[in-house]
Amino acid sequence: MKQSPLLEFKSDAFAISPGEDEATNPGIFGKALAEWLADELSARGHAAGEVIAEDFGWCVPVESKPHALYVVCASSDEQADSWRVFAFAEGGLIGRVFGKDTRDEDVARIYGLIKAAITARVDVRDLSEERA
Repeated sequence: MKQSPLLEFKSDAFAISPGEDEATNPGIFGKALAEWLADELSARGHAAGEVIAEDFGWCVPVESKPHALYVVCASSDEQADSWRVFAFAEGGLIGRVFGKDTRDEDVARIYGLIKAAITARVDVRDLSEERA
């Protein structure tokens, strides 16, 4: 698995739906953030699929071949305004075998797009980046 740095920030812009964390682990939110990022990625020319609930957060699948590429969104510290976002790629065995593994570039490209989208919002504060 290839992973981007972790973006952490605060924003009141992403409402939590009642019972949203029933699809994830208790206290893990981020569906509205994931849906917004899916729209942002699609608007920037990267086809994003339907948001998927996982135990650890909400995933946005991003069209990518020959590997799977995702953006993960999750609340931080069970707070309604603290968020964590990162991108990761998995798979790509064929590309690695033939020396054409593009996972690093694809993760970096998607990470750049999500960082730019988040940074552009006026309702985001305390943005920090933590290297994986």
